[in-house]
Amino acid sequence: MDYRKNEENRQFSLCLECGDKIHYGRTDRKFCCESCKNRYNNRKSRDSRNAKLRIINALYKNYKVLDRMLKLGLESMDLTELKHLGFDPAFVTSYRKFRRHDEFCCFDIRFIMTPNKIYSVSRLHGSLDTDNDADEQEKSLHSHPESNK
Repeated sequence: MDYRKNEENRQFSLCLECGDKIHYGRTDRKFCCESCKNRYNNRKSRDSRNAKLRIINALYKNYKVLDRMLKLGLESMDLTELKHLGFDPAFVTSYRKFRRHDEFCCFDIRFIMTPNKIYSVSRLHGSLDTDNDADEQEKSLHSHPESNK
């Protein structure tokens, strides 16, 4: 058998990372070297991780805006005003059809959203106020039974 003929007729595949021809190894090889393989896989996982972080940050921003509304005693607000404050209506943690309304939640804050307005903003029953609970837990951790005598 003449191996040089097979080498001349061989179709070279291209590295998925750098685009160079792969001159050696199996014909279905995807990367020219280990560093290209690592760079490709790291980039893929970084893109996925960044997408998750963008969603988490949007949810956190929505929560802060809604929590501020509750602290100010506001039960409703115009959606355009909320968008100026950083609220993005595309990011919520849950949704359900409740009677004739669409009810949304952002973690433990429930609200009804129309195309122009958010109203009936309230905390879910049984939810914990994290700021007060954290303070109480910290006090209980630092207090000893002997120190109260």
